Amino acid sequence: MVLVRPQDWRPRGIDDLEPDAWRALRQGGSACVVAGPGAGKTEFLAQRAAYLLETGLCPAPYRVLAISFKGDAADNLAARVRKRCPPELANRFTSITFDAFTKSLVDRFHSAIPAEWRPDRPYDIAFPVYRQVVGFLDLSRLAAPPQWQPEIAGLGAGNFESRFVGAYRLPIARPPPQSGIEFTIQRWWAGQLRIQPRSAVSFVSLNRLAELLLRASPDVRRALQLTYPFVFVDEFQDTTYAQYDFLLSAFGGANIAVTGVGDDKQRIMTWAGARTDAFDRITADFAAVRIPLLFNFRSSPDLVRIQHVVARALDPNTAPTVAQAVRQVDGDVAQVWNSPNKGVEAGHLARWLANDMATRGCVPRDYAILVKQKSDDFESDLAEPLAREGLTLRNESHALGRTTLQDLLFDQFSRIAIGLLRLGATRRAPDAWQLCSAALLEIRAISSGDEVAEARAETDLTVFLTALRADMANTLPSPANAAIFAARVVAFLDLAAVARTYLEYSSGDLLTIMVDAFQEHFVASAASVPDWTACLDAFEGVGQIPLMTVHKSKGLEYDTIVFIGLDDQAWWAHTPGNPEGLATFFVALSRAKQRAIFAFCQERGQRRRVAELFQLLSNAGVPEIAI
Repeated sequence: MVLVRPQDWRPRGIDDLEPDAWRALRQGGSACVVAGPGAGKTEFLAQRAAYLLETGLCPAPYRVLAISFKGDAADNLAARVRKRCPPELANRFTSITFDAFTKSLVDRFHSAIPAEWRPDRPYDIAFPVYRQVVGFLDLSRLAAPPQWQPEIAGLGAGNFESRFVGAYRLPIARPPPQSGIEFTIQRWWAGQLRIQPRSAVSFVSLNRLAELLLRASPDVRRALQLTYPFVFVDEFQDTTYAQYDFLLSAFGGANIAVTGVGDDKQRIMTWAGARTDAFDRITADFAAVRIPLLFNFRSSPDLVRIQHVVARALDPNTAPTVAQAVRQVDGDVAQVWNSPNKGVEAGHLARWLANDMATRGCVPRDYAILVKQKSDDFESDLAEPLAREGLTLRNESHALGRTTLQDLLFDQFSRIAIGLLRLGATRRAPDAWQLCSAALLEIRAISSGDEVAEARAETDLTVFLTALRADMANTLPSPANAAIFAARVVAFLDLAAVARTYLEYSSGDLLTIMVDAFQEHFVASAASVPDWTACLDAFEGVGQIPLMTVHKSKGLEYDTIVFIGLDDQAWWAHTPGNPEGLATFFVALSRAKQRAIFAFCQERGQRRRVAELFQLLSNAGVPEIAI
């Protein structure tokens, strides 16, 4: 391929970039890119990858590494780069999650981890729950020397692993503990590494082990740096203590250009160990240049103005963003609804949604109902009133065994399985064919260019789908029939091969969890539907209004958001000026493209604790409507 001179390069697939995005894209060293809501950070990263690869600034065989927090974000970024670059260049772009990346290092260089910290092989993935941590801390306090017990008693189960285990840099040789905290951390590690029948290591621990590996084996660190001269980190404000320390050990002190992209005003993961000083650290440790992106491609100008009022409460020096979207609604773009009780609130919401869809020609997935927490409680209040208006509510946090509905839909196995069933229900599903055919080549470990093996895999897929189509066409949907078809898809994919192919399934029982959830949800979706296409639509939530927490909505966008439960009971932990509470409110508001509704119900609770949130809306000119 002929390379493009940097000065001649132009964006791929879009008309142009904003001036500050051009500056960040051309930054030679590290950069801290402050990208607010709707700034198009994923598109910016895809364009920067294309720029580095197509100009030869990242020449072969070097690669660009992009690290995300969620698998769907990593997949989305990789897909965009594939659309922007020819295959031979896109193949040198690695998009992966923090957990998958650190786990791959631990698995690949397992024997290089110091013996005192080395987990069994194979090991399980541990998911510590709150009550387990409470019990562990109690036992640790009782087992500790008396002088350390008060220190251990002050540790909280909610952030012990993320804040203390995550921030503890493992010594190559384990020394005796020098404090109550070190005593407790070392007991935590002993519990994970020495558990029977084999080690059970959490993802926080995997991050710590990967960082230790790089210090214990400089050759591994050097190989990483020689492979990846350019590193992207998405949602940088959510970087945990363990993750940042890994980045520093992996790429600090070398000529590596690290691009951190995120927004301090959207930091809502401190409860999970996110550093509050991540942007300051990257500026100091990597000499990163801070560059703000000032365009908002998501929200209409009036919503952007309201968002800026809230943004200034988080950071008085926040620069105004420039709306690039066009207003498409008449009347108020934001309102506060004040209802006397839950019945009145739910009835009004249902009628308003039905009328707005009919008037504007919108569909249910254009709307989202957001809550602070406990979406199950709100589902019981809202589902029936919406149903009376012909609307279906979909609780994205609905539990399916040991996972949730939203996590299932973003799961790799589930996406492939549903793609196969889509191809069984209809011949016209090009996206599903592309997904499934590419996945089958991966699962069967067929290397690119092996034309004979590729043709054999395509034949096997065609034969399987031909039989599946015939049987689905002649079989009415029912839970029993859905179970049969789900089992056929599982058998065709070969779970052992799936586990070998995708890092997230390589140890532990995540794949079993997702297969069980897939089968359960597919069976439930087959009840009372006219055909298999409708069953698959029900599975994926087509034609349903999503209900989710603000945390689950991060990274998503909707024409209209309705925030239910803006009261003291739902916001019981909020205190005036609390940065995470304000950030949560800001994230909810900024999901909206055209309109945002905030619902207060007198029956749910008072509004003294959250008075500042109502005051911010009032300051922004948002009217309050009595329902």
